[in-house]
Amino acid sequence: MAQSRYVVQGNVAETMDLIKFSQSSNELVFEELRQFGDFSQGMLTYERANFHANSPAALFIVVHDFNHVTEVTMISIDGSSNTLLNKLDWGAKSFIGGVKSALKPVLIEEVKLPD
Repeated sequence: MAQSRYVVQGNVAETMDLIKFSQSSNELVFEELRQFGDFSQGMLTYERANFHANSPAALFIVVHDFNHVTEVTMISIDGSSNTLLNKLDWGAKSFIGGVKSALKPVLIEEVKLPD
């Protein structure tokens, strides 16, 4: 499993569009954008084949502006079994890395998440 959080410029809908454009080669299996008064929260879930581990990898992305800034939180998991080789997260880190590259033009800061 790999996880990351970023503070970005722009609103939730714009950020989701940027992410979706960067992930066009992966299968979008769930998308939702909700309003809570003045705040928004979006969720994107992707799946892709992980050829190294011979199993799918999934990427869960939550974008929200609840703290008056837009935050992107990502969790990527490799759907393989719990063998030593598969704990290397062949697909998880690269999945997040692709989104981080797409967010670079609007990236304000990376937030350290607890281990």
